[in-house]
Amino acid sequence: MSSLILVLVALLHPTAPDSARLVGSTIVVEPIGFQIALPPAWFGKKDTVRGIEGCGHDLRGSVERRFATSQTMLDSLRNARGEWDREYSAVTDSILPFAHLVAHVGPEPFGRGQCFGDLQMRIYVFPDAWILPEEAKATGLRTARSFFPSATLVGRDSAQWHIDRLRWDAWYYDYGAEANLEIFTTTVRGRTVALVFMRSGGDIAVSGVLSGSISSENDPAARDERFILEHIRFQ
Repeated sequence: MSSLILVLVALLHPTAPDSARLVGSTIVVEPIGFQIALPPAWFGKKDTVRGIEGCGHDLRGSVERRFATSQTMLDSLRNARGEWDREYSAVTDSILPFAHLVAHVGPEPFGRGQCFGDLQMRIYVFPDAWILPEEAKATGLRTARSFFPSATLVGRDSAQWHIDRLRWDAWYYDYGAEANLEIFTTTVRGRTVALVFMRSGGDIAVSGVLSGSISSENDPAARDERFILEHIRFQ
């Protein structure tokens, strides 16, 4: 009888699917209930920090592509092309199940991007307190090394987050830089949330979250990551 009651309750009150939406300059993730304020520069405010020569911090593309939250836009992110985005896409998708992706945001659309100096971020929500398997991390490292053999992976805990950071020395014909793919995971109301940051450059320092030696003052992507990490609100 009790099992029947549980089934009836589930049918009458189905669980709302995980989703994200843009409200002003904030990404709201429901029904789990947390918010992430995005950098003001992504919304047209003049960026006073000069970007990388020939690849600055300009806004490009439509709003729905830069702030992808609909299933149609999210599906369009699969198998991204273009320098940098191709590797970020392949490595991330080899580690985290794409089905749990609820948002991908940045100052320009992901895939075939024109800039490597910007920050791209993904948000995943899992149905329970999920721990990223070691096998998935190993697969991600192998995938990264299939592009650039210099890839490494390190993990650590910081405040309420566990951080897995992959980095590699990316080189394309006549230019290159350090590529970073950082996966931040934490538990919210008994469920795991994962944030993925993709950008060039080194580590950053964020009060209460990270300790690093690289200043974000003259690096727009590092500065944006720092802003986001300092403006996450769990309801």
